[in-house]
Amino acid sequence: MGYLYTVVLLILPLIALYFQFAVSAGVPVGEACTNTSNCTDNIANTECKGGKCQCVITHYQIKNTCVDKVALGASCNATMPCLDTNSKCEKTCVCKDSFYKDTTSDSKCKPSIYPNVTCGTPKNESCVVNAYCNSTSFCVCEIGFTATKTSCK
Repeated sequence: MGYLYTVVLLILPLIALYFQFAVSAGVPVGEACTNTSNCTDNIANTECKGGKCQCVITHYQIKNTCVDKVALGASCNATMPCLDTNSKCEKTCVCKDSFYKDTTSDSKCKPSIYPNVTCGTPKNESCVVNAYCNSTSFCVCEIGFTATKTSCK
């Protein structure tokens, strides 16, 4: 019994060491890598970019994990970035000024349309601030505002 006990005591640290390296074979976020498989073996939604493991563009890092960024219209806060680069957090993710949510295709924030430029469907939200898309599908300034090249003032 003493011999078996000694063997177990000698082998247990080796087994623990094996599992430590086998489980954490991938490279953590922020550490050096040579290819994406180095990163994804350890953490989902990562890639090797610029020689470091990083979260893919649709995710952000919290400690050693990559979490989904917040979609337009969803609740957000200062620590939860919005997915669209042209959006901002105002309790929910909304398009930044001079951008509108294009609901006709991919629901992304697109640049607002300037005065006297075609805007597609009348009454849509694609025109710059203080302008609207009229019945002839052109952005026109609201009453009391004057068109410049890029805005209504």
